[in-house]
Amino acid sequence: MMWRDSPTVVLLWLLVVLVCTAFGSTNTNTNGFSHNQQQQHHEPRATTFLPYERGTHNTTHVFLSKATTLGLEENIDVYLPTEPGAHKMTDHMASHGMAVVVFWSLTLPLSNLEKLEILKRVFDWTDLNINRVLHNHGVSEDVTLDLQNILMACHSAGCQLTVDYLKEGCREVKGQALLSPVDGGLDGDGGVAFAITPGTTLNYATPSLVMPCGLDDVPSVGGFPCGPEHLSNARFYEALNPTSPRWGINATEFGHGDFLDPAFQHAIEAGNVCGWNHDATEEELDEYRRYIAGQLVTFHTALYTDTGDCSEYLPYLQDPGMMLVVTESVYQNPSGGCPMAGCMWSPPPPTTTTATTN
Repeated sequence: MMWRDSPTVVLLWLLVVLVCTAFGSTNTNTNGFSHNQQQQHHEPRATTFLPYERGTHNTTHVFLSKATTLGLEENIDVYLPTEPGAHKMTDHMASHGMAVVVFWSLTLPLSNLEKLEILKRVFDWTDLNINRVLHNHGVSEDVTLDLQNILMACHSAGCQLTVDYLKEGCREVKGQALLSPVDGGLDGDGGVAFAITPGTTLNYATPSLVMPCGLDDVPSVGGFPCGPEHLSNARFYEALNPTSPRWGINATEFGHGDFLDPAFQHAIEAGNVCGWNHDATEEELDEYRRYIAGQLVTFHTALYTDTGDCSEYLPYLQDPGMMLVVTESVYQNPSGGCPMAGCMWSPPPPTTTTATTN
């Protein structure tokens, strides 16, 4: 379902923790995918669908603070098609007629099990309250969020939680987008829990977009990358159900947090926290943000197109020559047409846990 008076919803679980580790050089490590094509950057060919340009909708931004919103455990940012908005990437997405709900926190428990329970409760709160609270914050009563058609997106360690969430059931999620996904987190008992077991297919099938960066695996000043090759990106792509359409698009010249707003991206540079593109200008970083937003716009549009004709959309998911930055791509789209929004689930295998030793 596309934008009418009820935008479909993109939920992002962004764990932006500026005290993690990683990066160091301008190494163009391709990080992860065996690929079928790579092309040097040039201007995309002309088309009537322009995902990297701002859309036709005016937008608004509503911040819901857990300190002042009854029953809300974590902060939520919402970007809606209505009036002028703020955040670069998510505002761009909202301008194309979708609602973007961002769950975020800088202070979460160490245990992934506790984080997952918080995510589920915030998800439940959103389902019960978000439309009413947005209207109370001045959003037009004519604008409501379609919470039955959700594209769930995430970044970094947030993607382990997204996968664990969907392993328990699809609910209203009809697709997933994983930005530089990273696996492995504390399980609360001194061990490390993983969402992915290499060689084992995930127990749900949904259209998927995986978007690594070439510099995800570059070590930081502490010697550890934000996206270790053996725990990120291809690990997730290879675990996806083979019956579901899936795309992997690697932005080879950029780092783990280069799509973040300038204040956060500059903090990553200053702290040498994650691999980043040392040579990119502010204009090129802004172009990269538009690329990330544009890929999500394209994927969402392909999922919910009313016509079933993806001839305008699939090239932006499959042809590096159409993309705004240098990329490598790999994909499996059995139907050859639009991905069908939906999710099929079966009972999950046990979570893999590795005990730690002193």
